[in-house]
Amino acid sequence: MKAPIKHHQLTSRFTIGFDVWGTILDLDRVLDLIALEAAEYIGGVLPEIREKVIRVHGEAKKLRRRNPNLSPQALLEASKKIMAEAFNTSPSRVDEIIRNAFERAGESLVFPDVPPTLSKLSEMGFPMGIIGNVLFWPSTYTRILLERTGVIGFFGEIVFSDEAGFSKPDRQIFLYFAEKTNTDPSNLVYVGDNVVEDIGGVLSAGGFGVLISRRASSSRLIIPDLRVALVRDLRELIEVVGVLDKYRGE
Repeated sequence: MKAPIKHHQLTSRFTIGFDVWGTILDLDRVLDLIALEAAEYIGGVLPEIREKVIRVHGEAKKLRRRNPNLSPQALLEASKKIMAEAFNTSPSRVDEIIRNAFERAGESLVFPDVPPTLSKLSEMGFPMGIIGNVLFWPSTYTRILLERTGVIGFFGEIVFSDEAGFSKPDRQIFLYFAEKTNTDPSNLVYVGDNVVEDIGGVLSAGGFGVLISRRASSSRLIIPDLRVALVRDLRELIEVVGVLDKYRGE
């Protein structure tokens, strides 16, 4: 699954950035594993525990959106505290639960449409990278999973909020990524599953936003004038990039 990273002296080509959770790796499966660990450590009925994990995850995301000045590190600690309070335990116990859940995770976390898409884009010579937020666990955990699943080799620059000091949708993290990849922000195509954090963020930085919604009922949609696209399968990104490139050249 791994592919050699190709380095380009970028001038006018697109650089394609990806969100991780919900885009490359299946967040629902990880939350299932966290719920399973929590049920074993703390006790309780698994369906109820899972429902609580999902609710707490939603509360932490709201905290991030409503407090844009909260640093990624402070957000990480605050989110762990929210989960600890929900399960009447300590943040250190939450750390242990999450760490053990990640130990159970395997290659099945990668969505099936991801490997062929990354392989094709790599063959086409597009530089690729990652821009990701942290919530409940540090980026080091996510990096380990990206390595374990074999997809990390496709990506050149990897930027996480706890390392950069900015969280999506802050345009600064997208501009930071563009600078590190020697990309004009207008040539950044970013793919994610969240309208606010992913699409809103990259648009505010002047790039193109591609929303991946695998459960969408509508068909693929590309609106170059608005610098946005919607895909239901990541493999559709190949066509999207072609359309955007053609539109940009007109």
